[in-house]
Amino acid sequence: HRYLSEKPGGRGGFGGKPDAMSARQALELATRGGARVLGRDDVGYLAPGMSADFIAINLNQIAFAGALHDPVAAVVLCQPPNVDWSVINGKVIVQEGHFTTIDLPPHLEKHNAISKAMVNNA
Repeated sequence: HRYLSEKPGGRGGFGGKPDAMSARQALELATRGGARVLGRDDVGYLAPGMSADFIAINLNQIAFAGALHDPVAAVVLCQPPNVDWSVINGKVIVQEGHFTTIDLPPHLEKHNAISKAMVNNA
């Protein structure tokens, strides 16, 4: 699908249609809209006293090549495989692309062993 970039004072949309939902509108629907649907007033945007859930993504990578003219659209449409930072309820969960709350390699080993056993027993 083509995407018309949002320009200052303008509006872009999916499928090359200017009246279609923009990436910025999709992000707002996923954040503030999701909070409204859940009846939550402590999430949906960043402000003092809020839950402080957010991510940060380094856009200087191949997945975003050619998309930096609209960073919001780049994140919404380019499907980043990983985040560089993730903060949930004010606690850093991912820092510089690595989990801070678990030791990932043992979990991967266990998962792969279980998966292998399932395939071998099928």
